[in-house]
Amino acid sequence: MKTLTRAAAVGVFLLHCVVGVIIFFGWLWPSIWPVYLAIITITLFQNWLLGYCILSRMEFSLRRMLDPTLRYDYSFASYYTYKLTRQKLSVRFVQVVGTFFLLSSIALTMYFRVA
Repeated sequence: MKTLTRAAAVGVFLLHCVVGVIIFFGWLWPSIWPVYLAIITITLFQNWLLGYCILSRMEFSLRRMLDPTLRYDYSFASYYTYKLTRQKLSVRFVQVVGTFFLLSSIALTMYFRVA
């Protein structure tokens, strides 16, 4: 059971990474702009409505099943930044910067798509 849970957590992590790559670089490929816009719009609304990313919550729910002592605040960026650099990003900082980035991305994509 632990192997299956670990595999599921890694799978959600990898999916989250793919979504992140699309969010950051999807604007480079006009052929995927509809998918790109859908992903950033869904990400923006779930962040506004829920206050967290559902992929982060799924991944760390699985990881907590494996290690109940795992401390996590539902911010993928702040958790992995700390894990890699031992520097903390506040959840508020991640939310503000993320919201600004997503809104800017939507606006710029719509501008260049229409222009």
